[in-house]
Amino acid sequence: MNKQADEVLLALNEKKLTFKTKFVNIANGEQYQQWYLEVNPRGEVPAIKDGNKTIPDSMKIINHLEENYSDENHPRLVPTDQGAAVIEKHNHLHVIIHDLPADVITIGSFYHTDVVGWQKLPFIYPVRRHMKSITEKGPEKVKATAEKSSEAIKQVLLKKAEELETMVKTLRTRESFLQALERVDEVLSEVEEQLKGNKDNPEDWLVCNKFTLADVSLTTLLERLNVLGLEGRFWTGGKRPHLQNYFDRVRRREAYKKSTPSAMFHVKSLIKGITYMSL
Repeated sequence: MNKQADEVLLALNEKKLTFKTKFVNIANGEQYQQWYLEVNPRGEVPAIKDGNKTIPDSMKIINHLEENYSDENHPRLVPTDQGAAVIEKHNHLHVIIHDLPADVITIGSFYHTDVVGWQKLPFIYPVRRHMKSITEKGPEKVKATAEKSSEAIKQVLLKKAEELETMVKTLRTRESFLQALERVDEVLSEVEEQLKGNKDNPEDWLVCNKFTLADVSLTTLLERLNVLGLEGRFWTGGKRPHLQNYFDRVRRREAYKKSTPSAMFHVKSLIKGITYMSL
């Protein structure tokens, strides 16, 4: 249920890499247990272990995959062969999509339910209620964990607790949530114009005929908005027809199918959590 982890999972599958998944129950705060803090002292998912090397942070992970696993068997997701203009457009779109405040949008939708439509698995009502509770208790739980940790990890966690306190205040504020949605609107309007410009090349994805990191970020964003019940606000009903067509196409990709959990997986993941991966 973590968008950054979703991006890494889709990138792994698009690159046709073999990996094992270690579940981390973020709903119950397992990311703050000692074993995971040794993986990532900030207690954030995702993280991967490649040989003896551990890499936290989704952008660092994806950069690692691109640098070390790009060959004839593992497609490159940065369009380095497409020319400077395409690379510049790709990098711009990738950054603005990736940097959207996914946590604020996700948890904020649990507070401001009148703004969203019908929420789908895994965000059914009991899950939303539980995630709200976990979010509210998060800062104090992190502080308690910090007091039992080594001095180095303690300072990292105390800083994390401050960030969580700020986020909770933001989530409760309707204006902040609506501002986050407005930012999504701005980005998706730019995406719609980009897709509209591709109409003479119907096989193209976001910036070229190859599926790129920008597509990875866009796909995971659209999937998240869809399960949150926000598709009606942003693209269905003729609001952004090119984006609607794009989402319909991307859902037919094999990597998307492998990366998108089934209903049964969602039920199990509510108990087990996700994600710590190893190559």
